[in-house]
Amino acid sequence: MNRRSLAILAAAALLLPAAPAFAANKTITAQRLYRYYDNYLALPAAERSHFIVAYYLKQQDGAPLTAPVWMVDGARRTPIPLRADGKMLRLPTAAELANAKVELGIDEAAKIGLGVGPEPSAAPSADLDARDLALAISQAGAGMKKMAGLMALAVPKVQEVAFLGAGSGEVEFADGHRAPLPLVKGAPTYNPANQPNAKRIHLAKVPTKLDLN
Repeated sequence: MNRRSLAILAAAALLLPAAPAFAANKTITAQRLYRYYDNYLALPAAERSHFIVAYYLKQQDGAPLTAPVWMVDGARRTPIPLRADGKMLRLPTAAELANAKVELGIDEAAKIGLGVGPEPSAAPSADLDARDLALAISQAGAGMKKMAGLMALAVPKVQEVAFLGAGSGEVEFADGHRAPLPLVKGAPTYNPANQPNAKRIHLAKVPTKLDLN
């Protein structure tokens, strides 16, 4: 999570240090690892339909965690897949969040880092619905402020989505004409306020990540 808004929960001090490192036992409670996910689930479904809260596990040196991870709920032990960048690809149910533990296949003395931030619900693709992305931006901005509670004023405004690793792209408007997406820090970026009436986003290749800023 290397962009400003990827730490909207953490960098805005949403009750979580920006890049925490904590002693990793064989098991950690789901409530502790999936910090503030209960606040996300408490949002009305219609206010979080287009964005999620993403969790990234890092080794002590900042590299993505590659060890196996499981959700342990009573006798049930379910693998939690990790993406190459450490993103946890399985989120807990409300019951798991309250009762389950997460088991990490690392030494008890090892330390890990946790990155937290909002992302669009849409999966990375070379062809995306601009209206869905605009909703993700607006929902994430409002939702993060609600989740932050008294810290809401410290939460940065979410204005755009960057398509990391996509190289270049175009925005297609409702009337059919297209325009190049501006590059921000090397990534094609879509800002609904600057590109109104956008219909679709066409990218040179599938992005590695949809990065809300």
